[in-house]
Amino acid sequence: MLRANFMQELTGIREAIKNMGERATLSVQMAVGSFTTNDVSCAMRSRQYEKEVDAMYKEIDDKCIVTMATQQPAAIDLRFLVSSIKIANEIERIADYANNIAKIVQKKFPGLELSSLAPVSARITKLGDMAVEMLADSIKAYELNDANLASLVRERDVEVNKLNKQLLKDILNIAIDNPGNQEVVLEYNVAIRYIERVADRATNIAEWVFYIATGYRMRDKKS
Repeated sequence: MLRANFMQELTGIREAIKNMGERATLSVQMAVGSFTTNDVSCAMRSRQYEKEVDAMYKEIDDKCIVTMATQQPAAIDLRFLVSSIKIANEIERIADYANNIAKIVQKKFPGLELSSLAPVSARITKLGDMAVEMLADSIKAYELNDANLASLVRERDVEVNKLNKQLLKDILNIAIDNPGNQEVVLEYNVAIRYIERVADRATNIAEWVFYIATGYRMRDKKS
């Protein structure tokens, strides 16, 4: 009976982190959408999701620590709990990035002329879609304990980095051509870096999932 209760606790933690990840994914989607369309109401929804993620993170962190302290987990279960804490932290940071992007829309965009950056909007949307897909798949890999899906998430980070670098070059060229519009260029540069970091964090989640599922580090597997 004690073991059955313990397994229920682990299942509950997995479910809670899945829900947290889904909320963070929505927050990123809303943030990127608000950024590319200058939609303040969408930015507000993104920030509300971020608040929910924060609250969920505190509960999950406490639950994992209490479970480790009271259940004396075996090595494989301890690996799951420690990795789950790491994953929850990655998700919380991702939601922070979404919140920061949404704040740009709410607090910076109303006073800025955005037309010079319109040519890059479609590719920012694409970058956001790629990062969101990586995040959603890393959460799915955690839910299913799927090492193969986790590996695929990590591989896709290369394409995100390529698009990110190209976008930053294009924004630099826009800044050169529009010397009086430096503030909006700076905000776009910041937002794009946040989106790229979402993908980086999704990759980190995938690596922790791989560790849970296999018992060794993904980077060690690649070497």
